[in-house]
Amino acid sequence: MIDGFVIFTPILLLVIVALLGFAGCQFTPGAAPSGVSHVQTVVQSAAAGTKSVTAAALSLQGGELIIAAVQWGSAVALPETPTLSGAPFSPVNGGGPFAWNAMSVQIFSALNPASNTQLTVTASLPRNSDVTWNLCVSAYDGADEDAPLYSPQTSPLNYVGSNPQTPPLNIGTGDLVYAVAFAANSDGTFPGNNSLTGVPGFTAEFPAITDPLVEDGNGTNPVVAQVTNTNPDPTAKGFIFAMGLKSAG
Repeated sequence: MIDGFVIFTPILLLVIVALLGFAGCQFTPGAAPSGVSHVQTVVQSAAAGTKSVTAAALSLQGGELIIAAVQWGSAVALPETPTLSGAPFSPVNGGGPFAWNAMSVQIFSALNPASNTQLTVTASLPRNSDVTWNLCVSAYDGADEDAPLYSPQTSPLNYVGSNPQTPPLNIGTGDLVYAVAFAANSDGTFPGNNSLTGVPGFTAEFPAITDPLVEDGNGTNPVVAQVTNTNPDPTAKGFIFAMGLKSAG
């Protein structure tokens, strides 16, 4: 004989689930926590004497925040803004161009078009770069579409040493700090004998290339974005840019 409790157990479970739903509980199996998350980063170097560089394609889903950092050298006194293709890029407010080590560094941002699964970014200069130059492209998911960027900060442009860092950033819950750093020999040679590593709390997102170094992280406020140069030369030059990425949650 089958016990009555066994017969009525499915009915009782349905009643409990219905009551919990009425009380405002929601079941979202496998739901990921809200916040900004890194998707993919690619870094592409180009030789001196060139004026166009294309990074490897990003594999995406559509709608991601795209951040591109360009470092180049130009013989003209005033820096000339690079042109970026692949997405509707705009210069980041407070993102340069920064005059560092007789070169320029500038940050751009865009939104990956909806449903676009492959994004290839090309940076073009008005004239050839007179130094080895780089295009760093990163994609982030979960960022606020209306105002995703805030609090751009840099290390001093004349910084000398092995640990360039920004002033502290206060970030919100679910936010992330994006940073990109560069280093040169004491005589200005770039990239020279320099290799950058992240510090605890930050993740190097394209470890195949360590100068420049793209990283991101968060932690207990205030957050200080920084890197360490493994070059033992105490007079090596360093530079880091960082900003907050605001969560959509």
